Amino acid sequence: MRHALLLSAAFAIMASAGAVQAQDGPSSGKTSAPAAAPAVEVASPAAPEAAATIPVADAPAASPAHLVLDLNALSPHEGGCRVSFVVRNQMATEIEDLSLEVAIFGDSGALDRLLRLNFGLLLDGKTRVRQFDLDGTACDGIGSVLVNDVSACSGADLTPLACLRALETRSELDVTFGL
Repeated sequence: MRHALLLSAAFAIMASAGAVQAQDGPSSGKTSAPAAAPAVEVASPAAPEAAATIPVADAPAASPAHLVLDLNALSPHEGGCRVSFVVRNQMATEIEDLSLEVAIFGDSGALDRLLRLNFGLLLDGKTRVRQFDLDGTACDGIGSVLVNDVSACSGADLTPLACLRALETRSELDVTFGL
Protein backbone atom coordinates (compact mmCIF):
# COMPACT_ATOMS: atom_id res chain seq x y z
CA MET A 1 0.00 0.00 0.00
CA ARG A 2 2.77 2.44 1.00
CA HIS A 3 4.65 1.62 -2.23
CA ALA A 4 1.51 2.37 -4.26
CA LEU A 5 1.09 5.75 -2.51
CA LEU A 6 4.72 6.67 -3.22
CA LEU A 7 4.34 5.64 -6.86
CA SER A 8 1.17 7.76 -7.08
CA ALA A 9 3.02 10.75 -5.58
CA ALA A 10 5.88 10.28 -8.06
CA PHE A 11 3.37 10.22 -10.92
CA ALA A 12 1.81 13.48 -9.67
CA ILE A 13 5.24 15.15 -9.50
CA MET A 14 6.10 13.93 -13.00
CA ALA A 15 2.77 15.19 -14.31
CA SER A 16 3.25 18.63 -12.79
CA ALA A 17 6.78 18.81 -14.22
CA GLY A 18 5.50 17.97 -17.69
CA ALA A 19 7.13 14.53 -17.80
CA VAL A 20 3.79 12.80 -18.41
CA GLN A 21 2.23 13.77 -21.73
CA ALA A 22 -0.80 11.57 -22.13
CA GLN A 23 -2.87 9.03 -20.27
CA ASP A 24 -5.11 6.47 -22.00
CA GLY A 25 -7.69 6.35 -19.24
CA PRO A 26 -8.22 6.81 -15.55
CA SER A 27 -7.61 3.17 -14.64
CA SER A 28 -5.42 1.92 -17.48
CA GLY A 29 -2.15 3.12 -15.92
CA LYS A 30 -0.63 3.58 -19.40
CA THR A 31 1.39 6.76 -19.82
CA SER A 32 3.87 8.07 -22.30
CA ALA A 33 6.77 10.34 -21.40
CA PRO A 34 9.19 12.29 -23.54
CA ALA A 35 12.50 10.64 -24.35
CA ALA A 36 14.41 12.94 -22.00
CA ALA A 37 11.97 12.92 -19.07
CA PRO A 38 13.44 14.40 -15.89
CA ALA A 39 14.47 11.86 -13.30
CA VAL A 40 12.38 11.72 -10.16
CA GLU A 41 13.62 10.05 -7.02
CA VAL A 42 10.96 7.86 -5.43
CA ALA A 43 11.22 6.55 -1.91
CA SER A 44 11.18 2.76 -1.68
CA PRO A 45 10.39 0.68 1.41
CA ALA A 46 14.11 -0.10 1.74
CA ALA A 47 15.04 3.62 1.77
CA PRO A 48 12.22 5.55 3.45
CA GLU A 49 14.41 8.65 3.95
CA ALA A 50 14.69 9.28 0.19
CA ALA A 51 12.18 11.81 -1.14
CA ALA A 52 11.07 13.34 -4.40
CA THR A 53 13.31 16.14 -5.70
CA ILE A 54 11.31 19.28 -6.45
CA PRO A 55 12.98 22.49 -7.69
CA VAL A 56 12.48 25.56 -5.52
CA ALA A 57 11.64 28.88 -7.18
CA ASP A 58 14.33 31.55 -7.08
CA ALA A 59 13.98 34.30 -4.49
CA PRO A 60 12.48 37.52 -5.87
CA ALA A 61 15.00 39.98 -7.25
CA ALA A 62 15.95 42.95 -5.12
CA SER A 63 14.10 46.13 -5.97
CA PRO A 64 15.99 48.26 -8.45
CA ALA A 65 17.91 51.31 -7.26
CA HIS A 66 16.17 54.65 -7.75
CA LEU A 67 17.12 58.27 -7.50
CA VAL A 68 13.86 60.21 -7.35
CA LEU A 69 13.86 63.91 -8.24
CA ASP A 70 10.66 65.89 -7.75
CA LEU A 71 10.12 69.40 -9.15
CA ASN A 72 8.24 70.62 -6.11
CA ALA A 73 7.75 74.40 -6.31
CA LEU A 74 8.39 77.57 -8.32
CA SER A 75 8.31 80.71 -6.18
CA PRO A 76 8.94 84.34 -7.20
CA HIS A 77 12.12 85.56 -5.50
CA GLU A 78 13.97 88.91 -5.79
CA GLY A 79 13.76 89.48 -9.54
CA GLY A 80 13.68 85.85 -10.48
CA CYS A 81 12.30 82.45 -9.63
CA ARG A 82 13.28 80.07 -6.84
CA VAL A 83 13.04 76.45 -8.01
CA SER A 84 12.58 73.82 -5.28
CA PHE A 85 13.46 70.16 -5.79
CA VAL A 86 12.93 67.21 -3.47
CA VAL A 87 15.48 64.45 -4.06
CA ARG A 88 15.30 60.96 -2.53
CA ASN A 89 18.31 58.63 -2.61
CA GLN A 90 17.15 55.02 -2.98
CA MET A 91 20.41 53.83 -4.56
CA ALA A 92 21.28 51.53 -1.61
CA THR A 93 24.52 53.52 -1.19
CA GLU A 94 25.60 57.00 -0.21
CA ILE A 95 26.00 59.49 -3.04
CA GLU A 96 29.02 61.61 -2.17
CA ASP A 97 28.31 64.25 -4.83
CA LEU A 98 25.43 64.65 -7.28
CA SER A 99 25.35 67.33 -9.98
CA LEU A 100 22.77 67.54 -12.76
CA GLU A 101 22.74 69.49 -16.00
CA VAL A 102 19.25 70.98 -16.23
CA ALA A 103 17.65 72.83 -19.15
CA ILE A 104 14.95 75.44 -18.50
CA PHE A 105 12.53 76.08 -21.37
CA GLY A 106 10.14 79.02 -21.67
CA ASP A 107 6.41 78.83 -22.41
CA SER A 108 7.14 78.98 -26.14
CA GLY A 109 9.40 75.91 -25.92
CA ALA A 110 12.59 77.89 -26.53
CA LEU A 111 15.61 77.13 -24.34
CA ASP A 112 15.96 79.81 -21.66
CA ARG A 113 19.09 78.53 -19.94
CA LEU A 114 21.25 75.49 -19.26
CA LEU A 115 22.36 75.07 -15.64
CA ARG A 116 24.53 72.76 -13.58
CA LEU A 117 22.82 72.16 -10.24
CA ASN A 118 24.82 70.67 -7.39
CA PHE A 119 22.78 68.57 -4.97
CA GLY A 120 25.85 67.60 -2.92
CA LEU A 121 25.95 64.69 -0.47
CA LEU A 122 22.90 62.39 -0.35
CA LEU A 123 22.89 59.73 2.35
CA ASP A 124 21.33 56.38 1.51
CA GLY A 125 17.57 56.53 2.08
CA LYS A 126 17.69 60.28 2.76
CA THR A 127 15.24 62.81 1.34
CA ARG A 128 16.49 66.38 0.88
CA VAL A 129 15.11 69.67 -0.36
CA ARG A 130 17.34 71.81 -2.58
CA GLN A 131 16.48 75.30 -3.83
CA PHE A 132 18.06 77.21 -6.70
CA ASP A 133 17.48 80.86 -7.67
CA LEU A 134 17.03 81.70 -11.35
CA ASP A 135 17.76 85.41 -11.58
CA GLY A 136 15.94 87.21 -14.39
CA THR A 137 13.50 84.35 -15.05
CA ALA A 138 9.84 84.75 -14.10
CA CYS A 139 8.28 81.62 -12.64
CA ASP A 140 5.18 81.92 -14.83
CA GLY A 141 7.46 82.00 -17.89
CA ILE A 142 8.86 78.50 -17.25
CA GLY A 143 7.19 75.99 -19.55
CA SER A 144 9.27 72.88 -18.90
CA VAL A 145 12.36 71.59 -17.13
CA LEU A 146 14.58 68.84 -18.51
CA VAL A 147 17.34 66.86 -16.81
CA ASN A 148 19.78 66.93 -19.71
CA ASP A 149 22.50 64.84 -18.07
CA VAL A 150 24.09 63.71 -14.83
CA SER A 151 27.32 65.72 -14.61
CA ALA A 152 28.62 64.03 -11.47
CA CYS A 153 27.54 61.11 -9.34
CA SER A 154 30.19 59.71 -7.07
CA GLY A 155 30.07 57.06 -4.40
CA ALA A 156 30.75 53.35 -3.99
CA ASP A 157 30.27 51.71 -7.41
CA LEU A 158 28.45 54.78 -8.76
CA THR A 159 28.97 56.51 -12.09
CA PRO A 160 27.07 59.36 -13.73
CA LEU A 161 25.59 56.83 -16.18
CA ALA A 162 24.37 54.55 -13.36
CA CYS A 163 22.69 57.52 -11.67
CA LEU A 164 21.14 58.67 -14.96
CA ARG A 165 19.66 55.20 -15.51
CA ALA A 166 18.26 55.16 -11.97
CA LEU A 167 16.85 58.69 -12.14
CA GLU A 168 13.08 59.13 -11.95
CA THR A 169 11.51 62.56 -12.37
CA ARG A 170 8.19 63.77 -11.00
CA SER A 171 6.46 67.12 -10.90
CA GLU A 172 3.99 68.53 -8.40
CA LEU A 173 3.33 71.43 -10.78
CA ASP A 174 1.74 72.12 -14.14
CA VAL A 175 5.30 72.46 -15.51
CA THR A 176 6.54 69.47 -17.52
CA PHE A 177 9.58 67.84 -15.89
CA GLY A 178 11.44 64.88 -17.31
CA LEU A 179 14.53 63.28 -18.74
